[in-house]
Amino acid sequence: MAIVAAPTPSSAPVVEPSERSGDLGMPERGALVDRWRYPDDGGRDRRLDLLRGYALAAMAINHFGLSQSYLHEASGRSGFLISAAEAFLFISGFTLGFITIGRTPEQATTRLAARTWTVYLATVGISLGLGLVALTTHFQLWGELEAGSFAGVWAWIGQVRVLRTAFNGADILIAYVLYLAVAIGALRLMTAGRTWVVVAATVGAYTLSQLAPTESVTFGFASFRALLPNTPLFFGGLVIGYHRHRIAAAWNAVPFRRALDGVIVAVGIGLAWLHSDDWAGWEWLGERVAGPERTEPLGLREVEMPVVPLLIVFLYLRIAWLIADLLWRPLRRSLGWFLLPLGAASLFPFTMRLVAVPIESNLPWWPDDDIGRWAATGWVVLYLAVIYGAVLCRRRVLDWLR
Repeated sequence: MAIVAAPTPSSAPVVEPSERSGDLGMPERGALVDRWRYPDDGGRDRRLDLLRGYALAAMAINHFGLSQSYLHEASGRSGFLISAAEAFLFISGFTLGFITIGRTPEQATTRLAARTWTVYLATVGISLGLGLVALTTHFQLWGELEAGSFAGVWAWIGQVRVLRTAFNGADILIAYVLYLAVAIGALRLMTAGRTWVVVAATVGAYTLSQLAPTESVTFGFASFRALLPNTPLFFGGLVIGYHRHRIAAAWNAVPFRRALDGVIVAVGIGLAWLHSDDWAGWEWLGERVAGPERTEPLGLREVEMPVVPLLIVFLYLRIAWLIADLLWRPLRRSLGWFLLPLGAASLFPFTMRLVAVPIESNLPWWPDDDIGRWAATGWVVLYLAVIYGAVLCRRRVLDWLR
């Protein structure tokens, strides 16, 4: 199916009943499904907030350490076939495309340029601010400060400003900043009816990353994740989000779509079972998915993202969307109080966790890594509570300022 640009009137398009907000071809409703499924209210799609909130919480847990905690069972410990960071990249691209429908090219690029500048300042500010703390105090921070490897502190600051080095986990944000910067041009093309250019560029960048040596396509940026191999995640989400109504209409025209979703879920369960069993009997597949030793699926995806792992990531993204839609009400009642504020704030909790880790780990009563599971869980809960409390305080302040 050829992808055609979404309409660009000055006001947002009317969403027909068959084009639920953000709906990517869900199964038809039934009596049981109606009780749990996401309601069609035509407003902000809270499923995106829920999934993004989970991704942010999982990243926060994985980066905190104390991996023996019970909460790490829910985060995947960065060892599953999809990571929270990959889900976050896709959801960020999808949401960006989602909110651009109905905007002119000028409106879309102006809004995104401001967003990109904000994320850039946060990235540089974390490195410089906490780098200053590391230079002037004895605090234990995340990673080693590399200022001494450059010709003086000013040279290090210059490298931080151009995103060629980072400190205290700020390298996690660098890929996001660069994708947002490129998306300014991509959205201008898409709102002008040239989505095919964005699709062709994304496919070309990914193909180049699979054919060229890894070191030749890094561009010298200090991103924790290789840029070109992971472009399908962000820009694939961008295109799908912008054309979601057309894609949903095409999917709903497929007569066997519910059976296909069932197959996707079954394959996802099967792959998870094989992964937990060290790919016994399927070693050849495990090597393609998790590397030669079948123990580093995340490392393989961060650096190379081969075709098979990429397809598996998209498979689990579809499963996550089905879960968020079909089990919306029980998920909202049980976890929504925590995940929805995180997902709605997005960038703020993303950066807050980079600040919260060194604060908590420098407390005088910080435990050793060999503490028990319940004690480790308690520390992780305290850490998440700091982030959650900061999100709520920020929301209160913003409401007061309005």
